[in-house]
Amino acid sequence: MTEGSYSRKEIVTQAASWQGALDAVESHREVLERWLEINGRQELLFTGCGSTHYLALFAAPYFQAVTGWLCRAAPSSELMWQTASLLAQGSAPGIIALSRSGETSETVMAVEKLVERGSRALAISCYDSTPLSAAVQRTIAIPEGREQSFAQTRSFAGMLVAAQALASIAARDVTLWNELHLLPELGEGLIARADPVARSFGEDASIQRISFLGSGPLYGLANEATVKMKEMSLTQAEAYHFMEFRHGPMSMVDEEHLIVALLSEEMRPYEVSVLRDLKAVGARILVIGNDPTGLGTLADGVLDLETTLPERAQPVLYLPMLQLMAYYRSLDKGLNPDRPRNVVMAIVLSGADRVDDD
Repeated sequence: MTEGSYSRKEIVTQAASWQGALDAVESHREVLERWLEINGRQELLFTGCGSTHYLALFAAPYFQAVTGWLCRAAPSSELMWQTASLLAQGSAPGIIALSRSGETSETVMAVEKLVERGSRALAISCYDSTPLSAAVQRTIAIPEGREQSFAQTRSFAGMLVAAQALASIAARDVTLWNELHLLPELGEGLIARADPVARSFGEDASIQRISFLGSGPLYGLANEATVKMKEMSLTQAEAYHFMEFRHGPMSMVDEEHLIVALLSEEMRPYEVSVLRDLKAVGARILVIGNDPTGLGTLADGVLDLETTLPERAQPVLYLPMLQLMAYYRSLDKGLNPDRPRNVVMAIVLSGADRVDDD
């Protein structure tokens, strides 16, 4: 296999993981409905490490917007060792743990600790029969999301769709459930359109810094885009909420700075206003969004999602473009996106590193 071949295959075939996620949720529907009913409308805490922490940053606000339940996200390590800073004394929120491998020590330890406090826990993963699955009441396992490359792409996408599907069940929203089932058929065409745009920007060596902007749940995807770009291509990248970028980070913008805008529908007028300000100070702008017409010369590149699905069903459609950009930039810099430097498949602590607090 040539360098990067695993990553490319996993990115371009990810629609299979979208479908796998829907099938996995459906196969556990009765159990999940009971779990959600027992949990009631009390707080849900989404947790993970690395990419799955960024997935939690997407899933928590998304789930809250769909269901009306109080939802938060926290890194597993903070949940484990800074519990008092995150949870009120005696509280036991429902836990939804996110882990590609189901073996990441911080996530397993955090779930075990909270279950001892009285929390009920679910896991979304690509594997069953893992240390994490042993710690929770039920695991939504998505075998179609499994990967051979270390950087998460197909797995992240599948787990994201599973979180959306779970939200539709919690909200008893049949319309959303049906909307999500239309996603897999969009994958091939979307990826074909994204590929040349991603390659053009990914291989542009004049770009020295990249900022990914997203509002609401899309901010979580902006964060995931930064870690893909960093680990695959060793590129300086940051994520911001759209409106926050005006408050200081604009000082970094020049002609070597690329702004990747995850354009939403709900906040589009405000987001476009930010992009106009950035263009005025020299930024280069790449827009990803549904029907991003009317931008004129504001954008240097555009990927139109080209879907009639409502905004709440669209988030996974942003991912192929973001992942392919990092893939092409990695190859252009002579790196191997399958095996990013200093990155492993899962962080498993042992010995003195695996320390429980009192």
